[in-house]
Amino acid sequence: MTSKPTISAAEITKALDFRHACKKFDADKKISDQDMELILEAIRLTPTSYGFEQFDVIVAQDQQLRQDLKKCAPINKPRFDASHFLIFTAKTADALSDHIDHILRDVKRMNLVERTAYKTFWKQWAKNDFKLMDTPDGLHQWSAHQAYIALGFAMLVAAERGIDSCPIEGFAIDQATEVLTTHQLIDPAKDLPVLMLALGYASRSDQPHPRSRRPLDEMVHWY
Repeated sequence: MTSKPTISAAEITKALDFRHACKKFDADKKISDQDMELILEAIRLTPTSYGFEQFDVIVAQDQQLRQDLKKCAPINKPRFDASHFLIFTAKTADALSDHIDHILRDVKRMNLVERTAYKTFWKQWAKNDFKLMDTPDGLHQWSAHQAYIALGFAMLVAAERGIDSCPIEGFAIDQATEVLTTHQLIDPAKDLPVLMLALGYASRSDQPHPRSRRPLDEMVHWY
């Protein structure tokens, strides 16, 4: 059994306070390989619904790829100067069934009887409880939700290592899909981009906006 972590509450609070949406990165300062591997491992170990791991990550270090992606996200151009730039893709509805089969067979090592029972149970839940099959995009959006869980894990681990980040939804999905397809990074019938994450170190000119949040007693309801 893995031993319990001993990170203090003060250190966690410090990381949470440190994290902000960095608007301008120092293009010359790079994340170490060790820290980047840790962030990617946090993404890999992210919990997902039914353990299906319905998303993938592209680490966009190629400069031509970044230049092409900038055109899809003009409001976020400065974020492409970050040390590392991640693109999260999520499974399409058409690709999800085969992906689930792969996870159950090759990752979870279930036998045919176990796989059939597990997938049948999931289908009933998806159709009856969460109504994921009521709309053509329901299963893809559900897959995208899992990527957002991974996004949170990645940003927290980055903050704990003193690494700045900026989550990005400000891009044109259709254009980004075309770019990733042209670079042969996705098959759009199977995977579509859903969010991006810039990681690096803030430029000295980066000025975080004052943080504003609702009070805890407005957001959290005890019963």
